[in-house]
Amino acid sequence: MRVRRTNPFANYTLSIAEQYESTRQRVEEAEKKPARKVYHSMDAMLQECVFLGATRFGTNYIA
Repeated sequence: MRVRRTNPFANYTLSIAEQYESTRQRVEEAEKKPARKVYHSMDAMLQECVFLGATRFGTNYIA
């Protein structure tokens, strides 16, 4: 009969590795940039904010 020996720190190490992986996934998810809003017409953009034109089309933009 063979006695099976296990590492006493295996569960501890696996627990740390699982916590690291879940933290890494949450940080990766938090660093994702949100999708950029798309305007299909100038009127739709201007209804939201007049100043969006200057940031999107440059400083020479006239509303």
